[in-house]
Amino acid sequence: MRVAYCNTHLNYVRGDDYEPIETTIYDARASQQELDFDECGFVLLAHESQVTNWNDVEQLNSVHCNEMAEVARTFTGCRYAVAYPPIVRSPQTALTEPDYGPIHSVHADFTEDYRSMIEAQDRPYRQFIAPLLEKAGLTQQHVHKASRVMMLQLWRNLGHPRPDTPLAVCDASTVPREQLGTFLLEEYAGETIALETFYAEVPEQKNQNHWYTFPGLEIDEVIAFRAFDSDYMAQQKPFWTLHSAFNDPHAEPSASARESIEMRVLCLW
Repeated sequence: MRVAYCNTHLNYVRGDDYEPIETTIYDARASQQELDFDECGFVLLAHESQVTNWNDVEQLNSVHCNEMAEVARTFTGCRYAVAYPPIVRSPQTALTEPDYGPIHSVHADFTEDYRSMIEAQDRPYRQFIAPLLEKAGLTQQHVHKASRVMMLQLWRNLGHPRPDTPLAVCDASTVPREQLGTFLLEEYAGETIALETFYAEVPEQKNQNHWYTFPGLEIDEVIAFRAFDSDYMAQQKPFWTLHSAFNDPHAEPSASARESIEMRVLCLW
């Protein structure tokens, strides 16, 4: 049985603009018996990090990247795990890079184009991913020869357990492919990536998409959600996990602004 957490508005696409749609957000902690990662695309994991200063970029790029690669290997059973650079979203980071503010639109980061993009020799993304493969001791051949490719996203709350704009994730089994459109993101945080992402059109029925949040996230908890899976794509199963920041009506007027860190880990078999 799903347990409601709140009603709020999420920004879906209608035509050429976003439209706020009233949406029920369910309490994932109270509804966990209803949720299975293979179907819904997300799960809450316990993880105690060895990072001592979340503002220390060097620690994040070494300690936390290695930790999250190991979490991905353990959780998925993949052979290789390539950690992407961490993204910290906070009022401070958004001052210098607006793309690092919470994203208030329903989206998923990667489309069916993801594997083609990371294998291509002549696309801008090559400049981004090549150093990451090298750092992990891998080459482009490891990607080409992989029997399965998955992208796992890992999201951790760094600030107050009850921030103003927490994260909501959507049960992938309730999102048909026909509801998703694609958008080419040419740049992100000043870097040319030419990345194809999903946006979501307004659902045909109210609360057709089942949305969840994990209230009161502590520093030693991580939301893992699937962003791409070549096996799921081959089977025509939902490999996307829509997500969005949302304004929490339960948050106090003086609630702390959200501070979070997100990691993406490329998993190869």
